[in-house]
Amino acid sequence: MPTDPSEPAPERIIAKSSPRCVIILVQDPDEAEYGSMPRSAIATGLADFVLPLREIAPNRQLLVIDQHLAIAEFDEPRWQRAPIDLFFRSLAAGRLPELIRNRRNPLLDVLTETDGEAMQRVLSHLRVRSGHDFSNYKKSTIRRRIARRMQVQRAATMADYLTILRENAQEAQALFTDLLISVTTFFRDSNAFERLAALVIPRLFEDKGASDTIRVWIPGCATGEEAYSIAMLLLEEASRHEIRCELQVFASDLDDGALDVARYGRYPIAIEADVTEDRLRRFFIREGDLFRVTRELRDIVLFAKHSLLKDPPFSRVDLISCRNVLIYLDRELQRQVCATFHFALQPSGYLFLGSSESADNPIGMFRVIDREARIYQRMPLPAEVRVTPRIFAQTFGLEPSRTRALSSFRMPSEAGVHRQALERLAPPSMIVDESYRVVHMSEQAGRYLQPSGGTLSNDITELAREELRFDIRAALHRVFGRSEASLSGPIGVRFNGATRRVYLQARPLSSEPNASRSAIVFFFEGEALGEASLTSTKIEEPARAGQTQQLQQELQFTQSQLRASREEYEGANEELRAANEELQSINEEYRSTGEELETSKEELQSINEELQTVNSELKTKLESVSRAHSDIQNLMAATDVGILFLDPELRINRFTPRITELFNVVAGDEGRSITNFTQRLEYDDLAADARKVLHDLTPSEREVRSHDGSWYLTRLKPYRTVEDKIDGVVVTFVDISERRRAEDASRESESRMRILVGELQHRTRNLIGIVMAMADRTAFTGQTLDAFKASFSERLMALSRVQGLLSRATPGDGVAFDELLESELSAQSAGKAGRVTVDGPRGVAVRSLSVQALAMALHELTTNAIKYGALGQKNGLLNIRWRVEAEKGSRWIDIDWKESGVDMVRSLAGSTGNGSGRRLIEDALPYQFGARTTFAIEADGVHCTIALPISNPQPEVVQDDLLGAS
Repeated sequence: MPTDPSEPAPERIIAKSSPRCVIILVQDPDEAEYGSMPRSAIATGLADFVLPLREIAPNRQLLVIDQHLAIAEFDEPRWQRAPIDLFFRSLAAGRLPELIRNRRNPLLDVLTETDGEAMQRVLSHLRVRSGHDFSNYKKSTIRRRIARRMQVQRAATMADYLTILRENAQEAQALFTDLLISVTTFFRDSNAFERLAALVIPRLFEDKGASDTIRVWIPGCATGEEAYSIAMLLLEEASRHEIRCELQVFASDLDDGALDVARYGRYPIAIEADVTEDRLRRFFIREGDLFRVTRELRDIVLFAKHSLLKDPPFSRVDLISCRNVLIYLDRELQRQVCATFHFALQPSGYLFLGSSESADNPIGMFRVIDREARIYQRMPLPAEVRVTPRIFAQTFGLEPSRTRALSSFRMPSEAGVHRQALERLAPPSMIVDESYRVVHMSEQAGRYLQPSGGTLSNDITELAREELRFDIRAALHRVFGRSEASLSGPIGVRFNGATRRVYLQARPLSSEPNASRSAIVFFFEGEALGEASLTSTKIEEPARAGQTQQLQQELQFTQSQLRASREEYEGANEELRAANEELQSINEEYRSTGEELETSKEELQSINEELQTVNSELKTKLESVSRAHSDIQNLMAATDVGILFLDPELRINRFTPRITELFNVVAGDEGRSITNFTQRLEYDDLAADARKVLHDLTPSEREVRSHDGSWYLTRLKPYRTVEDKIDGVVVTFVDISERRRAEDASRESESRMRILVGELQHRTRNLIGIVMAMADRTAFTGQTLDAFKASFSERLMALSRVQGLLSRATPGDGVAFDELLESELSAQSAGKAGRVTVDGPRGVAVRSLSVQALAMALHELTTNAIKYGALGQKNGLLNIRWRVEAEKGSRWIDIDWKESGVDMVRSLAGSTGNGSGRRLIEDALPYQFGARTTFAIEADGVHCTIALPISNPQPEVVQDDLLGAS
């Protein structure tokens, strides 16, 4: 098969080729570049061989299967380059008719006597194997199908194939399937379906209520396309009516494989060429490379295995669609099938046939609605006519040789001239069978017929003129009762107002005892009775003696006839008496039979009630199963979990759509081993784990990573049936990528929390140490309690401001020096008079370990400046500058605090402190943080410098006792 997506769909090529006498070869999907196309061809069920490419056609000679088939002739180099693609490209290019014409098949010629007997044995063997008789199929069709199977089996003669058929039971099934020719498409012959939708489908809904049912029967449905096509037309028409009646489509066929495809309702993507886009959207669901019929469409179609020829037909149907079935049957079988359709249809039902079929035979059963579309309507038959379908046996053998006419322009033959002369000159006659029914009559015999009023019958005793009926009945009784000829006397019959003598003669046609019994009746017409009476008055007396003698002879003849009639009457009376006794006994038998039938009827009624009960239970169970199936499908879709069902051999039974994201599987891969497919997981031990689960019956669970970085929780559990039997493995893949990311984030957050708690503990210990140190230093000054309280409160407020800055800062990032300085100056209201100048880069972060000590140093400098220095005197100025420098791999901040314009005499006179702020700067900062500080009281104010490290390549070592010690 072609493996290029640009080529025509393979299933369409196969569908057109399968009825022909060709061999269908399909490349193995596992080695094809586009595996979906060979799978679609295999899904049709018509492929003869599925082989690797190297085994299909390594050279031109292998393509000639045997002497019965020559598919094509190509030059050797082209076949060496592209052996199989070239052949199928020729099919796709429309060269199939040419290839078929070039084939040689001697089986299609006249059969020899040996082949005819062998073919009859083949059909007899097939009838025994399958239970179906194909002897009434067209000979040409059977020959082609048997020839095709002979080509597949490489059988040279019919006798060889018969031997293969007897030895191989599967070959009988293959031949049976080939003879059925299960090939169809959706809306085959679209014009005919359009006429059906316009002329017939709307009429089916006329006068239909909600409690009525429209019944349609599609015999020979094959794989179901025709049944679903008509079902779509019915649903479309039903949607146009407010009252929705019940729809029921019965589709029947003999091929179990085709019925399985129809019941499953999944068709290849190539149906897009036959079904309109609106119908695809409404009646089909796309599943990968296939289309599946919807539940709405599937529920109204019932598929059943049924023989059109030997099983009772479906009854009371409104429409029968039997397309391209009658063309394979002979004429007598076509008559039987048409009679079956007439019996099955409603009084005004419709029949839809194929483009090469007709329902004109038997005559009078159907009338034409649309000749081109082959649409017919049932016609009523007379009440007494009852059609009984029959199957006539037919044998295969030598075809009789047809003799050629001597001359196409020869004058009418002597036999024809003789027959015409007898019709014109011989007395009128009729041929009658044993039931007194007229079989044939001459051209002039109609003169003696005068049917009675009422229903027309072909009984001669009811068709003949009333004067002749008694004599005809007596003459035929003698012929059939005694096998004797008889001649009646003159019978007066009135023709057109004149009475004439008529004589009857009845003779048997055949004297052989086993031949069918029939008789011929001649009518001899004499002179008119009126003319004889006029001449009798003018004859002379001597002539009266002759007339008297004639009358006596007639009287004697009449008496003998009367005696014969009396004898016949007595005999008939005896026969009637015996018949009466027989009727009485038959009546008794009928009475007993009636009682038995009544009993059987009661039993059938009880069985029918049981069947109805079982049917309702099955319907309830089917609804429950369907509901459960729908719930399972919605559950799997809602959970969005990949689930893979494997059998004990690790072959795929079913999978959810999410599995296609992890494995390279598509719809239709069911039944293939999971080890044959590549996967997107870093999980090479899947098969080994599955076998271990089957062996140990213990679930397995592990987390695996995919190639794209996602994580999946893989669980393997034994598959247990409702009988608690192990029938495979269930593998689930749950996407835990979000959980893994959350776990990583949680671990990172936990690590940060540990750091935060450590720093919080460190800060708390430092804070307590600072508070204790401030309390000690403040108490050491020897101030009064109120002064101690005020000084201690100010220092606590400064410490609180620092803690506020630290709480807003990210742990480990520290606090910007400019924010620390601005917070202290703002709290002391020291920057509003424009006497403070700050200069330095913004955003210089000071380590959280150093912030508290540096903040307390700034607080002491600011407090002293307000009380005694530049900010407490009118002419005082404060200049604060800072810069960042690198020193020995770490960054340092250099702070320069310079006061000017201060009256130092006044300042020193007002000072009452003991220099605790100066000791904090000169002793605590260098001791704890390695800072370099200077503190000088100059002539015009205080000048202080602090050089403090703000980064350290080594982790900070927390020494909780430093501040306390300082």
